[in-house]
Amino acid sequence: MHDHKTIYERVFRITGSCPAEVIVTSSDSSLTRFADNVISQNVSDTSTDISVRIMDKGRVTRFSLNQPSPHLIKAAFERALAALKIQKKDPMLMPLAKPAAFAKTEKMFFPDTAALSPRYRAEAAGALIKKCKKAGAVAYGTCENGATAVTIANSLGIRAFHKESYAAYGVTVRDRDGFGWAEDSGFDAGKIDFGAVDRTAMEKARMSRNPKALPPGRYTVILEPAASASLVSSIGFYGFGAQFYQEGRSFTAGKLGKKVLSGMITLEDNALEGPSAGQPFDYEGQPRQKVVLIRGGIAGSLVHDRKTAAKAGTGTTGHALPIPNTYGPVPLNLSMAAGNASAEDMIKNTEKGILVTSFHYTNL
Repeated sequence: MHDHKTIYERVFRITGSCPAEVIVTSSDSSLTRFADNVISQNVSDTSTDISVRIMDKGRVTRFSLNQPSPHLIKAAFERALAALKIQKKDPMLMPLAKPAAFAKTEKMFFPDTAALSPRYRAEAAGALIKKCKKAGAVAYGTCENGATAVTIANSLGIRAFHKESYAAYGVTVRDRDGFGWAEDSGFDAGKIDFGAVDRTAMEKARMSRNPKALPPGRYTVILEPAASASLVSSIGFYGFGAQFYQEGRSFTAGKLGKKVLSGMITLEDNALEGPSAGQPFDYEGQPRQKVVLIRGGIAGSLVHDRKTAAKAGTGTTGHALPIPNTYGPVPLNLSMAAGNASAEDMIKNTEKGILVTSFHYTNL
């Protein structure tokens, strides 16, 4: 993984007095895939992407590259500078952001997790494969790990850096004509219960053998966390981004302060702490704030970047995406407040229902 400070300092030496913003993103990722009770793939990838915006008197252009050599940066900058001179002025263009302090979050980078070996991933897969062979079942899945790093820097002095590790273990088990799926992930691989993931997938596969068609009708539907998350992410992404709201495309348009969902639902975006903690600043280098989107079913606040905030006469909440984009600000660290019943209790108290583990390809 390249040193981000070296990269952005090199860019600023080349751009000189031209106002510039640099976003550097790096990732190291490794993955082991298995199918039909056999490991079928082991891959690793390292990449660094550099995005540079340069501005001058209401004009802006951007260039990007994936190699930080000085001559490549200089050549890209010279082409961008020529393009900048013929750009039309944008009266709505926001100037570069000024530095702002952001909170330090809990530890999210674990070196041992970032550096997990192929043997570690193979042993995780092998443990499930061994259990499946003994039970007459078949295992499929992936075990992956790595690290990501992001730096936002600009000519006005913003220097924001965030790094986190990750591990993810997701499996599907086939038991005759039954299938079961389970997954766990986190910043620290040491906190993933691989055995519990295996047991859940195998038990779901066993219980779903001999499936039967359900007649049309009214059923109580219980969503497990993965299924709930796919719906919650769509609600948050398309419902509470200020640009979607200002364009009238959000289901909350004109309904802030009014009830829009069940009174049992409270939804917040919080990158600073809790189950969805993450990068504490946005892609303008501004501090992320905790925002309550829904409280007791009532639509609360929107998330803003500097552009939508200026239009609304308010301040940014630190939710900008890399510019340019067509979405505007969106919440990326969603969590829904827990209710007062466990999944086991809900199942026990349901006479006629369907349990949904996950949805595939949920979008609008």
